[in-house]
Amino acid sequence: MINNQTRAEIRYYLEPGKTRKVRKALSQMMNRNIFPNPYNQTLYFNNDEHEVPFTYSIRARRYENRPLRNRFRLDPKDEWIFELKTTRSVNGRFIRHKRRDEELSLREILDLVGQMKKLGGIHIRHKLVPYAAASYARSHFLENQKGIRVTVDDDVRFYRFTGEFTGLMLGKAGHSIVELKIPPRKTSSPLANELQRIMRDESGVQGISKKATTFNLIADNFQKAGEAYEIPRHDTEIEAKIAVDGDGQDVFHEIREDFTRGNLDGFRLSPEYPRVMETGKLHYYVLTPTNDYVRIEPKRSSEYQTVREDLELAEDPYQLGNVIRRKETKGEARPILLKQPSRILQRKRKYFMVEKNDGTGDYAVVIDRTTHKGHELYQMEVEDVLESPPFGIEQRSVADVASIANFLVDEYSLEPTTLTKGEWLMSLPS
Repeated sequence: MINNQTRAEIRYYLEPGKTRKVRKALSQMMNRNIFPNPYNQTLYFNNDEHEVPFTYSIRARRYENRPLRNRFRLDPKDEWIFELKTTRSVNGRFIRHKRRDEELSLREILDLVGQMKKLGGIHIRHKLVPYAAASYARSHFLENQKGIRVTVDDDVRFYRFTGEFTGLMLGKAGHSIVELKIPPRKTSSPLANELQRIMRDESGVQGISKKATTFNLIADNFQKAGEAYEIPRHDTEIEAKIAVDGDGQDVFHEIREDFTRGNLDGFRLSPEYPRVMETGKLHYYVLTPTNDYVRIEPKRSSEYQTVREDLELAEDPYQLGNVIRRKETKGEARPILLKQPSRILQRKRKYFMVEKNDGTGDYAVVIDRTTHKGHELYQMEVEDVLESPPFGIEQRSVADVASIANFLVDEYSLEPTTLTKGEWLMSLPS
């Protein structure tokens, strides 16, 4: 079965104590679907190179009366539902395309996914396998067949695979997840407005997907084990930005292969942190009284802080004009600022680490996709972080970042840019 959907999807995290009240309100406003097996068990396919593009999700799911065990072993003969989802931005709206095949054994799904060599224009050079999983108890509410849908997920658990059919739990969410799925013609309807009012009244906080959360937890585990780079304390970032197209995500993996082969003189793939990491995060930007945006970040509990970015172009030896020196100034967020109009960016990123051949310097090569409502921005970045650096150390960092960026620009005919996420956000229609 194949269908195309154009709809807004808004995801909220909700404190567990408020879920019962929200579920009761939804039952009075919408039709509730009751299923005999309320637990959704979902597997996510990828590989260690993270070659599945940002806009694709390859999943297998089934419905059970219990969650996946803390340590599980799946039976390859069991039946699952196979789903392949893609998302593309068209005229400021996301069009979602879903292929769904039912009554396939897990072995059949693994064989099907393992044969995939291309997704869109992106090559899959390494076999795709079950990489992560989630399980959760779902309540489902429906306005009508073509109307607004709402799901409420409790007991949300996240897992990683340790073998072809085995995995272990990484953690449990300390919140419930409410997702509003609103067709375009319904975005300003009384029901849509009421649903969003309920979320505000119950202090719902927008959040990231279960897949992104699981990938974050996997990255955290690798960092704790010393197998992935952990960003040190810093107050200065040196970064070079490069424009890329959504259909050109292949370049990220080709560049990593260049560093593996030593194609950039003087640099190599980090032998200590060779993995590709994939993470996701939301960034909140608030409009200030002076008509610019500051980033708002959680500090502790219900406290928040503002982050103002002080940017300046660094003089780089290749005259690329895209090497930025960034210093961040943090301060307490005044309560009135939290009530100002805000915009939310979702940023998904993949990165790997490179270093100088003599083992000095740690530089991240990043590709990311940033979205706001139906808009998207793709960029590559070369990043270094420093703590109150002396002039000579900072100049060396600028030269190294510029050397890597210059190689990418020349080798792959890419375009240097200085466009920041905040500038892009301000350029979008309100």
